[in-house]
Amino acid sequence: MASLRAQRGDGAGFDPVHDPTIFDGAKLRVQIKQSCDDTDPVVAERDFPQVEERLEDGTSSGARTGTYRTATIKHRAGAIGDSVLFLDWHGNGRGYQRHDYTVSPAV
Repeated sequence: MASLRAQRGDGAGFDPVHDPTIFDGAKLRVQIKQSCDDTDPVVAERDFPQVEERLEDGTSSGARTGTYRTATIKHRAGAIGDSVLFLDWHGNGRGYQRHDYTVSPAV
């Protein structure tokens, strides 16, 4: 059976690696909000826990691509999109820590 290998420009290969010691949990929450003058209430949201596995993937050289694409979340036009990244670092005992991102322009 052929080994899966990530190729570098010079031809050297590095084996794919999954490192489960980085996080105890990680998820991305995508939110659709109704745009208002003061606070923007959440009208739809969806969690994507698969981001943990993607963040822990790399190569035996330590390289990580840092990319993740979510599935689709839909809502009527005129709303705005937002996301929150929840990370629970392995072994720190603090649970999920919230990392907010700025809202997108109207979609």
